[in-house]
Amino acid sequence: MRALLFTPQFEKDLAKIPTEIRQKADQLIPTLLENPLNAQLNIRKIRDIKARVYRVRVGQYRLTYSFTETSLTLHRFRHRKDVYRNI
Repeated sequence: MRALLFTPQFEKDLAKIPTEIRQKADQLIPTLLENPLNAQLNIRKIRDIKARVYRVRVGQYRLTYSFTETSLTLHRFRHRKDVYRNI
């Protein structure tokens, strides 16, 4: 099982997310821990950056993350119009 890590930006973003969206993300995270590239979740790699960062849709919001064999790091959780800035 992978360890779950949060960036400081993710924790700030999470405080601003509506409760309904946050509950959907809480259900999504265990699935990402098991299989970070689950085909049923419509996961996409974010292009044009050197690091392997992926995004998953949660309504109008996007959760960006990266993973290794031992950890899953959640980077940002923002509205789709803002999430791709400063990645």
